[in-house]
Amino acid sequence: MGAFWAMMVVVFLAAMDSTVVATVLPSILAELGNSDLLAWVVTSYLLTTAVSIPLWGKVADLMSRRRLYLLAATVFLVGSLAVASAPSMFILLTARAVQGVGTGGLMALTPTIIGHMFASRIRGRFHGIQGAVLAGASIVGPLVGGFMEAMIGWRSAFWINLPLVLPALVIAGRFLPAPGARTAKRRVDLVGAALLAIGGSAFLLALSENTPLAATGFRAALLAVTVAAVLVYLYWQSRHEDPVLPLSVLRSPVVAAAIGLSFISGGVMIAAVVYAPLYAQTVQEQSAASSGLLLLPLTGGVLVANLGGGNLITVLGRYRPFLIGGTVAMTAGFGTLAVVGATAGGLVLFTVALALVGIGIGLTMQPSMLALQNAVSAANLGSATAASTFFRQLGSTLSIGVLGALITGWVGPQLSALTEGTGEVTAGARSQVSTAFGTLFLILAAVAVVAFVLALVLPEKPLSEEHPAEETTEETTEEPVVETGGEETPAGDRSQHARC
Repeated sequence: MGAFWAMMVVVFLAAMDSTVVATVLPSILAELGNSDLLAWVVTSYLLTTAVSIPLWGKVADLMSRRRLYLLAATVFLVGSLAVASAPSMFILLTARAVQGVGTGGLMALTPTIIGHMFASRIRGRFHGIQGAVLAGASIVGPLVGGFMEAMIGWRSAFWINLPLVLPALVIAGRFLPAPGARTAKRRVDLVGAALLAIGGSAFLLALSENTPLAATGFRAALLAVTVAAVLVYLYWQSRHEDPVLPLSVLRSPVVAAAIGLSFISGGVMIAAVVYAPLYAQTVQEQSAASSGLLLLPLTGGVLVANLGGGNLITVLGRYRPFLIGGTVAMTAGFGTLAVVGATAGGLVLFTVALALVGIGIGLTMQPSMLALQNAVSAANLGSATAASTFFRQLGSTLSIGVLGALITGWVGPQLSALTEGTGEVTAGARSQVSTAFGTLFLILAAVAVVAFVLALVLPEKPLSEEHPAEETTEETTEEPVVETGGEETPAGDRSQHARC
């Protein structure tokens, strides 16, 4: 178990660093200047995290996961130290991008390694713990950033990673498995990885609201690049038996439904985190601090559902009832928020609705990962797991982009008047904003209904009682050959279990 808890420490810090900047951005701006680049402190990290996930996941199917994990954690740590010592905004942004590449590896490799460490029957418990850790990190990040900035300075919010990551690296290096016997060669598809990175980057940037990239013409160009990269990738991967993101894996009904659930749960979670406090401030006239506290029921619901659901899946040996129950809870929660939003309803009902949403997300996000891993072979475990994580990130980005555009188009001036005091605040303006939020939450309820349908049609495969090492033969750990063109050499991966 030492390796598992070491991974939890590192993934907690990596997830925390996506939100820790929320409370230190003003201090960064005051010291380094370049206010026009400030938004990229967040964007560069999230962008490189997302686009690097598929490559990390694929390489995890080709070579030693221990070496890869240590590499990803080291890249994250080096990036953290570079951010902490950055003398200029440009260097800080570069360091944040490096940090994001390491985080992409940690987000792809951690659930993959869990999939290799534990039998399917008990795996839900550990995925649940990871989900709880990620939920906790979303709360702790801004608090840690604010505390460290007040006590020592903003740089300490990144220096803190050094004394925590290093011991975890030592433990992981000691207890994660050593490479197994070398039996076959498989190639790293750098062309496919580059196409996915280009398409993913263009898509995420096209949805960005934080930079000059928001210009309509530039958005259209970025979306065109996205479509072109995807089309070329579809052609490219069809010529290879071992592409970086094998679409053949996605043809499984279980995998397709599980990735759909991951996409939706990522989108609705970020929407709830962003728009619930905004509703509380503009319609219910809560302070910024109070609206932040209203997220505690949401995050608490995610945390409790992750831990409780993971343990119950281990006991019962079934995951589909939890997916169905989670999507029902999500639908009920957003449906209630829609009623509250449209009528400027009470705070208690609003809090209960957020708790329902949190429970629903917790019962959907990690069990869908378990269902996916239970449906694929060990040879494709890393790729499939990374695909789920990648699409969850895309869901989050798409949700913010689309819903942000809708709410701004509906009541942009009224929101400005209510939040910034840029105009006369009238009861009519507050009523219009309330109605707009009711519609927004209703859209999210409809999306949750789609998730419910996916959970209903998702076939349930029995969870294996066997250790992953007993489900396949020995692991392929030949150093992967870099593939830049031509046909790849097909080979099957073999999985060796990890010592935890």
